[in-house]
Amino acid sequence: MGPTLRWVRTRLYGEEHFCLFVRHLKPSPEPVEFPIETNGIVVRLMTERDRVETLIRRYEPRGVRGPCEGMMATRGSRVVGAAWYADTVTAVEPWYRAVEPHLIPPARFTAGIFVVPGNKGAAWALAKSASDRLASAGVRTIVGLVGIRNAPSVLLSRLLGARMVARVSVRYRLGRRVTTVETVTNDGDTGIAVYQNT
Repeated sequence: MGPTLRWVRTRLYGEEHFCLFVRHLKPSPEPVEFPIETNGIVVRLMTERDRVETLIRRYEPRGVRGPCEGMMATRGSRVVGAAWYADTVTAVEPWYRAVEPHLIPPARFTAGIFVVPGNKGAAWALAKSASDRLASAGVRTIVGLVGIRNAPSVLLSRLLGARMVARVSVRYRLGRRVTTVETVTNDGDTGIAVYQNT
């Protein structure tokens, strides 16, 4: 109940801050097929049957325009993570002007990603395998919003070669949403740290 109540409170009268990342994918010389196993973590495409799994239902992105392609990570029979990528990098998004100069189409938006705590290596295996498969399918750019306090995800984005192009603030006032996008000219760790502390 705690996370749900915090989510409702934020949506009524709160704010969120994100780093907006753009990552280019290199064309794959040969097809990448799922499932892929890395250090005991198996990454595969999500099926309709998987969507009734409690963890998947809890973290599945809501309010995303258009369908999402889901990928999930398992260790044995247990779900340890999942990611969703949507074909929604369009001018409809409030942050589009910030990413437009950096886009190599086609592009996908990281609509959601989670990893069960304690599953070391699952985040890397999931993100790397998903990126390889998207590249194999012809995708050239991945765009993602990462919460500024989510240090592990910021680090993972950088390890995968992403570049921060903007800071995004979303303010909610009784259900009304106002998004502010501030482009970044110098992508460095100092910029993120200063933003976190203000």
